[in-house]
Amino acid sequence: MAVTTGSDRARATLAYLRRKITTGEWAVGSRIPIEPELAEQTGVGRSTVREAVRSLASIGMLETLPGRGTFVRSAAPTSTLLNEFLSDFTLEEILSYRRALEIEAAQQAALHRSDDDLAALEQAAEDEIGCTRCPVLGFAGGEDTAFDSKFHRLVFDAAKNRLLASLYAGINDQLRTPEHRGRLANVATATEMERDHARVLDAIRRRDFIDTVHAMVDHVDHDVVIVNDQHEVVPPLARTPEQQQRIDDAVEAGAQRGENVTAG
Repeated sequence: MAVTTGSDRARATLAYLRRKITTGEWAVGSRIPIEPELAEQTGVGRSTVREAVRSLASIGMLETLPGRGTFVRSAAPTSTLLNEFLSDFTLEEILSYRRALEIEAAQQAALHRSDDDLAALEQAAEDEIGCTRCPVLGFAGGEDTAFDSKFHRLVFDAAKNRLLASLYAGINDQLRTPEHRGRLANVATATEMERDHARVLDAIRRRDFIDTVHAMVDHVDHDVVIVNDQHEVVPPLARTPEQQQRIDDAVEAGAQRGENVTAG
């Protein structure tokens, strides 16, 4: 590293470590090289490396575990900072933001997906057949440890937009916090989830971003929703009966197209 001052060295070292994480060279969950190795790689002193690691740990990208090493916890500084930021907003506002992310990710997935992305999505959709609820937030069985929906995460992977994926992960972390427990529910049944995922998958397969957007809009309307104290669903958007009928007609038309594709 061609640096001359201490502040230059610190900034360059921080940028080097952050780039290793954001590019995926150091995957989330992996242990990064030990301090002496990093000092040799960057050409700076161990104290400078230590400072850079602490900076990234402070924003949630790294975590140091005594006796075990330092691990990558997030590909972007969204988990910690976004959670603090989102705490000032209502649950309705947060879900609206999450909804927008999923719709945009679906659109970009239809445009940018690779054959490998498509194969992974097809496998995930097959693996999740029979799940009693779409397990996006770990609500299946009411346990925090229930698996997330691979299908939803893979849509974001196929979108080839790391910022969208990081923001989505941060939003889901916020929705899992204790203050929101009991106020959220997955109301899509197994049959509805399979139908919705099949529609999204079919549109992504055909690279039809318009159909993909329509399919994802319908899905997120009943995927994760707010419930009141009487366990009644609070509609995500206020619609007139006429507007809802137009949506229902579009859903039926999309389902018919999917059946035709399968039959063909």
